[in-house]
Amino acid sequence: MIRDLGPYVPKRAHKLDAPILTMLLNGVHDHHRGQVFVVQVGAGNGATGLPLLPRFRDHGWSGLLIEPQPQNFAQLDALHANGERVAVLNLGISDISANLPLHSLSAEGEARNRRAPRGRASLIRDRIATPGIRPDDIASTEVPFLRMDTVLAELGIDSVQLLAVNAGGHEAQVLSSFDLAALNPSLVLVQSTPGTAADDACTTALTAASLHPFRIAGWLAGLAPNRLAVPLEELLTFFRKGLGAPQDTEE
Repeated sequence: MIRDLGPYVPKRAHKLDAPILTMLLNGVHDHHRGQVFVVQVGAGNGATGLPLLPRFRDHGWSGLLIEPQPQNFAQLDALHANGERVAVLNLGISDISANLPLHSLSAEGEARNRRAPRGRASLIRDRIATPGIRPDDIASTEVPFLRMDTVLAELGIDSVQLLAVNAGGHEAQVLSSFDLAALNPSLVLVQSTPGTAADDACTTALTAASLHPFRIAGWLAGLAPNRLAVPLEELLTFFRKGLGAPQDTEE
């Protein structure tokens, strides 16, 4: 049951995003007693984005990391080359199985546009061709894409504790390529833009799988009901309510 605690409007709400994500990951860890299997679609280079690397290295988590962009995948593969609990795949996930053109900035394009996000890739060219990006800054590479249900069946994966999807605007197609409810995750994190048709489709997919949707930073979070719990001590410590702790007057 979700109970209303009353209004809370911090002056800088974005400062709560990273700690809330950490609390959610802690909740998954605690509920499953550290036996957490992750499937991540759009894992990038593994060192940026969601803070999962320490979980794999230090907390005993295991997982399947999927990344279609070749340069990102090379870094991801090197990062986990000596890890026995993490498998990596160089392919994309979609609602169809086909070779599709994946767009990203070329090395020269990244050099000319130093403020552009590093390693960003998408099937949607307009997500890369932002203002200031020249046509010759964009490289397109044909990459194999498979349905998620095909990948899961091939690898014998029938359940996960955490599913994360960051597919460059293709998240709705990823979620429609398998039975999310049957996978029975405790937490799903989907990179999504509010107010878009794709965001609506992702929200519908989460609720259809009986997950409760929340929004945290750029992530759409689907929580399995009555499964994750944040320890009260952790929450009170975060808000500096310990005896003798300095009170946060900024918020």
